[in-house]
Amino acid sequence: MKKRTILTAIAAIAFLGVNTTVKAQDKDGEFKPSGNLWGYVFGDYAYKTHNDTLQRGGGAVQYKGFNSLNSANTSANTNAPALVQTNAFQIRRMYLGYDYQFAKNFSAKIVLANEQNYDASGLALVTSTTPNTLTTTGGKNTVYLKYANVKWMNIFKGSDLVIGQLETNSFASAGNTEQAWAYRSIERTIMDLHNTDASSDLGISLQGKVMLQHAEDSLKPMFLGYSVQVGNGNSASPETDIFKKYRGNVYVSFLKQSLTIGLYGDYAQTQFSPYHTSNTTFKAYAAYKTSWFRVGAEVFQQKNQNSDIYKVSSNGIVAGTTIADTANGVQMGWSVFASGTILKSKKTNQSLLSIFARYDSYNPDTKWNTNNVYSKASSAITGSNITTATFYKQTFITGGLDFCPNPRVHIMPNIWFNSYKTNMTTTGAGGTGTDLSARVKTDNDMVYRLTFYFLFNGTKKVANNGMNL
Repeated sequence: MKKRTILTAIAAIAFLGVNTTVKAQDKDGEFKPSGNLWGYVFGDYAYKTHNDTLQRGGGAVQYKGFNSLNSANTSANTNAPALVQTNAFQIRRMYLGYDYQFAKNFSAKIVLANEQNYDASGLALVTSTTPNTLTTTGGKNTVYLKYANVKWMNIFKGSDLVIGQLETNSFASAGNTEQAWAYRSIERTIMDLHNTDASSDLGISLQGKVMLQHAEDSLKPMFLGYSVQVGNGNSASPETDIFKKYRGNVYVSFLKQSLTIGLYGDYAQTQFSPYHTSNTTFKAYAAYKTSWFRVGAEVFQQKNQNSDIYKVSSNGIVAGTTIADTANGVQMGWSVFASGTILKSKKTNQSLLSIFARYDSYNPDTKWNTNNVYSKASSAITGSNITTATFYKQTFITGGLDFCPNPRVHIMPNIWFNSYKTNMTTTGAGGTGTDLSARVKTDNDMVYRLTFYFLFNGTKKVANNGMNL
């Protein structure tokens, strides 16, 4: 007992000594390196009530292959209903990160992630026959390197230099649309959803806030935020070619930082021959938020130079059967979103219950011509939902409630709805067009979900979660 008391006293004295030293160092202005382990997880119980007859959907659009169709539904013109509902528990993202500031002006970050991926059928790649970076050969969940970078803070006034695997500024960076939408745990932003760009890339970024001011006039901008990046353009995968992707984003904050308006652009060469192809993207967005609600909108357009390879047809007869022509594909989309607090805690002023909704409209190629027979379409877009057989537009809708029993725990009942409208199918390159029945021409995927989202580490402000934590 005496030994335990002595040891306890020694430990207490040592603790007080350490605290005194730290405080003395702080008073003297000495820097003390520090690190922080953090993470978050979100996923769902999903219940699919309706399946698109043709199983359309591409890019990062999930649920299109969530259940199979019976043999009666294989025909493009059938009016047969989809199969019975399918349900599952799933984790869609797990982040485990560590931040370390080793000098006053230098910090480092590393993040390991498990994120559900989708194959051509829309099913998560979880089988031993189709392994990927997110699963082992036995089909078990695993992780990959999402972010790993070092930041040189204030390399010059108001600006930081970041080198390594970093957040892209197309939607995932500070002051951008992922934070404005706030509900990444429900769905990706529209550019992310359709694989217009990735959230991670290996490269270098110069970013910061300039023109800082504390203007009494709230209509004057509080600051001008910017980010200029050069990267491989290959997301979290190793580089496979000589080309680089160039990105730029600027945004301003008005009305005491309640209103944000931003512009984004990028350029990436993809090949020299046999056709010179490249991608050029432009995006504009705006968001307004208060302590009780937020609203926002974004619109983007991406030109895919010489991505459409086709032969002209007339009444089913193909002209120039040995010579294919090329055209620029242009994908375009817009999104509007809103959320609001219904009930707050009187003690903490934190939100207890909120409501959210979003509407997207997406056209994968505004230059698509039904008189042409395409052998390739938007081939420069990885995971494009344009194929040689079909062309369709998409409308995405989601909405739900956000219940927060704790600021770091969210339980969100919601709906996930994606509809498809096909103009025509073909029998293949050089074939003739075929009209679809009304039932098949316009169809949808409908899913009811109970989404959960929780963060661990009670003091970490997790970047890009958008929920003011």
